[in-house]
Amino acid sequence: MRFFREAGQCSRVTVSCIWLFVCFAMASGCARTAKPPTPPVQPFPVTAESLVALLEERSAAIRTLKAQFSIQATGTAVKGTQRMEAALIYQRPNLIRLRAFARMGFPVFDLFMADGQYEVRIPMQGKSLKGSVAELDRQQGLATPIILGLQASLGHLTGAPVLETDHIALREEDGFHVLDIIPADLRDVGPRRFWFDPHSLEVARQDFLSESGEIQASIVFEDYRAVGSATPSINRPYRVLAEDSHGRTKLVLNFREIVPNADLTGQDWGTMTGEPAAVPEMPKREG
Repeated sequence: MRFFREAGQCSRVTVSCIWLFVCFAMASGCARTAKPPTPPVQPFPVTAESLVALLEERSAAIRTLKAQFSIQATGTAVKGTQRMEAALIYQRPNLIRLRAFARMGFPVFDLFMADGQYEVRIPMQGKSLKGSVAELDRQQGLATPIILGLQASLGHLTGAPVLETDHIALREEDGFHVLDIIPADLRDVGPRRFWFDPHSLEVARQDFLSESGEIQASIVFEDYRAVGSATPSINRPYRVLAEDSHGRTKLVLNFREIVPNADLTGQDWGTMTGEPAAVPEMPKREG
């Protein structure tokens, strides 16, 4: 009887070992036949031409733009630290109105630009100037802050188109895709440099260069958010830092509201024959 009990125990042990062996074999077989992990999908190869097309596509997606933001301005061209509120109206291809207000609501300036001409009113100084945009840089103490402010608030929307005769080049630097656009004719438009985030392909920085390639001004774009309801989504930066290379003007823009492709009316454009409209109500920034 003891033998049979021991034999029964052995048989149970043997059966258990067999089952363990079978399970191990099946597991080993599954491991051998499992499919390898799928490699991540490689993004479409980035080229200079594809980035230029992306810039043009994003510009074309915005027919009009309304924005409200705050500005902090410093630099040798600015007395102390100036803090203002601003309202921007833009319509493709080159119709712009930019108004700035002091924190107490007093109008600082009202700028209107169209077809290469500008008109700016500075009520607090009793000044009104108009002329060609190309000659705006002759207005000492005025041109740099205004031009830099427009470039910072609009980004590449009003940039000159890339022509077939322009030289374009792409390289990698500090983890960014760096695109250089050098016009064949430098009389009207200077060279530009765009720094693209390699993941989102959003413009992280834009440099304006001299004919010799020296940086004249740099604009950094941060905190991109989707705006509007278009598909695919339109992304715009909510924080922008701009500075000219000579330290005359340094701007920090914090956007509160950005509305793309809104229907504009005559009330949006106002009139340059009277006082600028009252400061618009500034909604609180979300997030």
